[in-house]
Amino acid sequence: MEREELKFTELDYLIGDHHLQMIKAALPYVQVSQQKFLSLLVKGNELMRTLELFQEGPEGEMGICSVEQDKISPIEMLNAMKPYGTKQEQDILDVIINLMQGFQIRRNYQESAPPQDNPSPGLSLEKLKAILSPEQQSRLENIQFMMQSLQAFT
Repeated sequence: MEREELKFTELDYLIGDHHLQMIKAALPYVQVSQQKFLSLLVKGNELMRTLELFQEGPEGEMGICSVEQDKISPIEMLNAMKPYGTKQEQDILDVIINLMQGFQIRRNYQESAPPQDNPSPGLSLEKLKAILSPEQQSRLENIQFMMQSLQAFT
């Protein structure tokens, strides 16, 4: 991953501080044996801060960056993860998110449509592909190929 693309999460901000960043910035300028010690010191400090966050209970710092239980959805989680991935990983997440949203739209339609208007229970992959952009269709075909290849090995 490119250095400019590296992003920090809420957890990174909660467990770090400017002193730790200063020590990290100094690492290239000290001897290798000192780099090992300072790196372990920084990571140990971050681990201790992480443990402290969870000891404060649900109202503590980790509770602040937690999503409310009624708002938890796989789609929201994937959208939150997407900015931290590479371009290829983001593209794959987009396909997965679009598929999930398609199934969610279909489910909502089935629940709201009168029984005689309900389509057959199976959603054909071809119908799903028809609502995707050509680029997303290509990604879906790649994912299908990967899944078929994995099934051949199991």
